[in-house]
Amino acid sequence: MDRLKQFDYHKWATQRMLGHVQELGETHYTQTGTSSFPSIHDTIAHVIGVEKLWLKRMNGAENPAFEQFDVETVEKAMEAFMLLHAEMELYFASLSEESWEQSFTYHNMKGLEFTHTRDEMLFTVINHASYHRGQVTSLLRQFGQSGIPLDYIHFQRKNR
Repeated sequence: MDRLKQFDYHKWATQRMLGHVQELGETHYTQTGTSSFPSIHDTIAHVIGVEKLWLKRMNGAENPAFEQFDVETVEKAMEAFMLLHAEMELYFASLSEESWEQSFTYHNMKGLEFTHTRDEMLFTVINHASYHRGQVTSLLRQFGQSGIPLDYIHFQRKNR
């Protein structure tokens, strides 16, 4: 599967999940539950900040700062992700096939040094977000709501 199709899935799943949360009501976005983050809002703030970190690392930043985004409402979160994902797409479009295998050394938030290719970093972005989308579904269930199918196969069925 090609990386740009994977990123298309990632964008679809992110917007679909946020749209579902928005339909259920803004109160669920900030409601406190039991997860690695206390709320959907806090989970989203983490995910978008980490995605920006990975983009900076893909650009060669060795020790990028964590950026805060305005995700105070679901609508603002949807917009912030659309803008970040558009920035990422423009960047990806500028890369040659060989560029994806280029390695970069960076420091994680704990200061540990790692070296990975852009390809590995992109897969990490997608996988990391999938993990946290599952946590959002778990939080929604704690709030008496249901999740929606966000697996890749559902994206594939709708986008053949």
